[in-house]
Amino acid sequence: MNGINGMNGRHSGRASDRADSDKEGNYMGKIKQLLGINLAVFLIFALLKPERFLTAYNFESMCFQFPEAGLLTLGIGITMLTAGADLSIVAVANLTATVNGIILLQYMPAGLTGSGVWSWLLLCLAFAAVIGLVCGVINGLLVAKLGIFPILATLGTQNLFTGICMVLTKGQGVFGVFPEQVMFIGNGKLFGLVPMPLIIFLGALAVVYLIIHRTPHGLKTQLFGSNRVASFYCGIDNVKTVFITYMMSSMLGALTGILILARTNSAKYDYGSSYVLQAMLASVFAGISPLGGKGNVFNILLSVAALQMLDSGFNLLRISSFVRSSTYGILLIIGILLDYLAVKYRQKKEIARANQAAAR
Repeated sequence: MNGINGMNGRHSGRASDRADSDKEGNYMGKIKQLLGINLAVFLIFALLKPERFLTAYNFESMCFQFPEAGLLTLGIGITMLTAGADLSIVAVANLTATVNGIILLQYMPAGLTGSGVWSWLLLCLAFAAVIGLVCGVINGLLVAKLGIFPILATLGTQNLFTGICMVLTKGQGVFGVFPEQVMFIGNGKLFGLVPMPLIIFLGALAVVYLIIHRTPHGLKTQLFGSNRVASFYCGIDNVKTVFITYMMSSMLGALTGILILARTNSAKYDYGSSYVLQAMLASVFAGISPLGGKGNVFNILLSVAALQMLDSGFNLLRISSFVRSSTYGILLIIGILLDYLAVKYRQKKEIARANQAAAR
């Protein structure tokens, strides 16, 4: 009997070691794949438009722009880990930008300097946090508590938040000259070298990475996405797990709204309408499975960088937005199909291993 238990223990240990080895191999393989994609996109546009693509101005411009897409991709990516998707995140960003734009232009006293301006900026950050929390609570209740299909729930709240923006602005944009401190957040450089939006994005990426991959909540999120029935029987509070995830997504959307307002000196209810498609594409390319439970959020840095170079190249080649949207849509379909096939292949491989182990 002890011999049998020992054999089972050895088989279990080997299986665990193989699983860890496969996981590490898959992670490194995805990193190499993304680096290859970035290199390919870079070389293509470097050859097609070297005089404009290979300029310091172009790369600096990308460093200011891609943090917005990066934050939105983080938000959608973590909800995809639960086998859902937050389609309202861009609307949350626009609502945050609109409300804070109105506060700064219509309510902040003219002629303020120094600490006076910073006080109003702190007020704006507080409003952004409240908007993110409220929107996250609404999405969390609909998806986690009421069990409404995530895409349908967040499609509804997307229209709700956009509608609030339109009511607040009567369908118009919010334009004006904002304080230098606001403009520095979106257009300034730390020590005159590193763009502030890039620093904010990297900071958010680090925080989200630690939460998803180094905390119990992250483990619960991935387990829920892989098998919600199993996670329930493991004693995990599925409702709380999903609720927190959608709260995090909306907070990332609110942070994006601050960046949009600070970088563009404006806010509009329909700004960045194509961001949702790009963010979902970047998430899939980063290896985050639309079926849930699998993916590493760090890869989002590389996938968004590749898409930003692709978008910049399209701009330089003067390719229309319609062609771009079609291209992103095709790439998303291909990415989802490849992920589906990869899941099926892994399942067959695991079944074959289990049969071999049983035969021994």
